[in-house]
Amino acid sequence: MSIEIESLSYTYMEDTPLSHTALHDVTLTIREGAFTAIAGETGAGKSTLMQLIGGLLTPTAGQVRVDGVSLYGKSKAEKEAARTARFRVGMVFQYPEHQLFEETVYEDIAFGPRNQGLTDGEVEARVREAMELVHLPETYRDRSPFALSGGERRRVAIAGVLALAPHYLVLDEPAAGLDPRGREALLSMLTMLYRERGVSIVLVSHSMEDILRVANHMVILAGGQVIGEGTPQELFRQDELLARAALAAPHLLQLGQKLDAAGYPVADCMTVEEMAAKILEER
Repeated sequence: MSIEIESLSYTYMEDTPLSHTALHDVTLTIREGAFTAIAGETGAGKSTLMQLIGGLLTPTAGQVRVDGVSLYGKSKAEKEAARTARFRVGMVFQYPEHQLFEETVYEDIAFGPRNQGLTDGEVEARVREAMELVHLPETYRDRSPFALSGGERRRVAIAGVLALAPHYLVLDEPAAGLDPRGREALLSMLTMLYRERGVSIVLVSHSMEDILRVANHMVILAGGQVIGEGTPQELFRQDELLARAALAAPHLLQLGQKLDAAGYPVADCMTVEEMAAKILEER
C-alpha cells in the first residue's frame, strides 16, 4: 500500500496573468511503513504537494492515489471512495494550534471523529487514545485549549488529527516556532508514532538535522520538480544535488567529514553519541 503520485502538476490562478506553476510533472511513491521527509527551499512546491496529497487541491494534471484509490474520481461511487481514501491521510499544517476553535480540549479532538459518523462511545475511545499518544493528561479534557501553552496547544491540534485514525500522517513544518524542548518533544512523539504505532509519516521540514534524525526516506524538490530521492544519508553526501536545491548537509555530517579528514573515521556516524564513541575507540 502507498500514496502514488503520477505526472502531477499544479498551476495557481491558471489562465490569468498571475498564473504560476508550483509543481511540474511530479511522479513519486510514498510507501506505507516509511518515514518520508520532503525537503527544498521556500517556493520549491512542498506545501502544494502536501495539499494535493491531502485532497485539498485538485491537480491541473496527473493523479494522486491513496492505497490504489484516486482522490479525484468523477462518478458518484468514485467520489465516495475518494472521500474514504482522504480519511486515510491526516494533515497537520504549520502552526496547527491556529485551527483550534472548540471550548474544551475534548470537543476539539472529538470534532473529526464525529464528522466521520462514529458513535459517542467510539468518539470517546478515539479521543482518549489520541490524548495518550500526544502525552496530554486526562485532566486536560475539560480545559480550554486557549488556556494551554503553545506546545500543549500544538499537541491538542495533532491529537485531533490522530483521532481520525489516519494511516498516513502528513505534517508541514510541525516544529516551526517551537523552542528546543518543544521541538525535542515533538520529534520524539513522531518517532514513537512511527516505530510503535506503525503510522506512516510524511514530514516537510527546513531542518536537515531533524530529517537526518527521524527519516528513512527523503525527497528533494526544486523548482516544483523532484530532483533527488533516497535515504537522507545518501542524499546528504551529494554536494551538487544539495546545491541545486539550495540546501546544506546537517552540521553533524559536515563535522564528521572534517574529523574524518583529520584522521578520525567518523564520517558515517549519524548521531553525536555514535561519533563520540568512535572517537574514544581511536584514542
